[in-house]
Amino acid sequence: MVVDDEPTIVLMCRRVLESQGHVVHGFTNAKEALAKLETDTADLLVVDYKMPELNGIEFIQRAWALRPGLRVVMITAHGTREVMGKATESGVQSIVLKPFTPSELARGVAAAVERVDKPSE
Repeated sequence: MVVDDEPTIVLMCRRVLESQGHVVHGFTNAKEALAKLETDTADLLVVDYKMPELNGIEFIQRAWALRPGLRVVMITAHGTREVMGKATESGVQSIVLKPFTPSELARGVAAAVERVDKPSE
């Protein structure tokens, strides 16, 4: 699932992830995305940090309440130390800074999947 208030970002993320064989649902509205998570499963969430209704951290917390264990890649143009710290502290597996290339997004997704799949040491 991709959630970003910018339609062009949602479209680009969908294209990249679908080209890798993923089934992708894209949303420009956080509340609609949460409603979809109430009824459907998802394995991975790509979410923007700065959105009008909820920030990315708030969205992720609500998404995890519905789907514990959901893997998360946060995308943001606000890569401040504070935002990066909040994302890391909240349990986000990967952060990709905007603007990003398709390969940077793919690496971020791979990192999120790898971090979850690795056994704890």
